[in-house]
Amino acid sequence: MAPNSLDYFEIKNTISRYCLALDTKDFELLKQVFTDDVDTIYPFGGQRKGVQSVADAIQKRLSPVASQHALTTQQIEVAADGKSAKAMTYFTGVHFGKGKWDGKEVTAWGKYDDQLVLVETGDHVAGASGSWRVSRREVSFTKRLGEEGVMDGE
Repeated sequence: MAPNSLDYFEIKNTISRYCLALDTKDFELLKQVFTDDVDTIYPFGGQRKGVQSVADAIQKRLSPVASQHALTTQQIEVAADGKSAKAMTYFTGVHFGKGKWDGKEVTAWGKYDDQLVLVETGDHVAGASGSWRVSRREVSFTKRLGEEGVMDGE
């Protein structure tokens, strides 16, 4: 069975939704990105399991800043059975300081290495096989540049 080509769009939307959740600080939206039992590895917090644990850690990490995350180069491979996928996505995250750090920023470049699974629930692209959720994510930094103090807040 060939993978459904519309699943690629749905996977892109799932990964993009992560950036929207972070930048709007709508951390509840992460439940539409990750499986309930997601397994993650972040450079700033190590390994975390479970969507709520991940959401709490990200919320704490981003609380002192405003941010804008952008996705660039991406490669997606849907398994032959159409029920799982792998995605590698480059990102740029700009973090803008507040308070005493106003006018300062730190930028992070890196990549998300994701494993995704097809789920039958949730809104999805018309014609796609269903919704996709990240079941495992490893985040790595290529480079960080700027004022790291913005991440500490006031």
